[in-house]
Amino acid sequence: MSGTDDSGAGRHVVVACHAWYGDVTGGAFRLASDLAAFLANRGWRVSYVCSSCSEGGPESQQISGVQIHRYPAARRGSRIGRMLHHIRQTARLVSEIHRNECAVDVVSSHSPLQGLGAALGLRSAEPFINYTVHSPFEDELLSNLSGRAGITHRAAAWLGRRIDGWNVRLANRVQTDSRWTYDRFVQRFGDREMAVKGMVAPAWVEADRFLPVDDRLQVREALGRPWQTDIPLFFTLRRLEHRMGLDMLIHASSVLARQGFRFRVLIGGGGSLYDSLQRQVDAAGLSQVVVLLGRIPEPVIPQCYAAADCFVLPTRSRECFGLIVLEAFACNSPVIGSR
Repeated sequence: MSGTDDSGAGRHVVVACHAWYGDVTGGAFRLASDLAAFLANRGWRVSYVCSSCSEGGPESQQISGVQIHRYPAARRGSRIGRMLHHIRQTARLVSEIHRNECAVDVVSSHSPLQGLGAALGLRSAEPFINYTVHSPFEDELLSNLSGRAGITHRAAAWLGRRIDGWNVRLANRVQTDSRWTYDRFVQRFGDREMAVKGMVAPAWVEADRFLPVDDRLQVREALGRPWQTDIPLFFTLRRLEHRMGLDMLIHASSVLARQGFRFRVLIGGGGSLYDSLQRQVDAAGLSQVVVLLGRIPEPVIPQCYAAADCFVLPTRSRECFGLIVLEAFACNSPVIGSR
């Protein structure tokens, strides 16, 4: 993603996503943020519209030539109320950008709520809309649920499917990261519309950043204490949420440790389950075996992949693409993944 030309000169694209990757980790956020920076480097005017994921953060900020516009997230209210908040706030913000700053030519949507908000906010302007589907919204909502779905969760999932459907109808193109996701959308929204609008475009890896290393032990030494071991080292990088299956990884580690195997598991990432997972580690007596690293600084993530003997992807369900698998492979780290 280097080099500059004027192929986008004079054109304005809004990239609509739940978060900027510098604020929150996640494959969809990385891809959207990387695309925004790439387009800015190609001469496009790029406005990145997203939710503010921390109180007191800047509402407007420029990074890598991308103008980031953040709206305040809803901290309270029902799940459905918060979903509607994202749609309304995105619609308001993109409408203001179009009206007061520069007319929008293209919308590149990477999250369903922000995508629908951008499409509704610019409906009269009729920009070209590319709706990129990283994961079906209904599946995402249900897979992050622990236990049986109550009426609120079922209602949110019902609304999630309809939001994806509205995005499909309003888009000029529907782009999926994988054939699995494409087929899922054909089942739900019909082959006729997807045949006209749909396409599969797999994600990418920055091959000049994610590289193998000659000496893994030397890299481990530089990464710090949790990494400094010569026993088999397993690594995963995930949002600490139910869908990611990290509780299953900890349970599997407990089984193997009781059988006498010597190894270490390092879990990178932040999320709502941090305290719960740490309690699970402590209760199983795994404090010397499983270590929660918290959020890992972006510059050292490639070294983390390369330092591991194996990358683990213990997703509970709906791993629609798995960008981190490609990143691990690029660093010559083998992968154990669930289906």
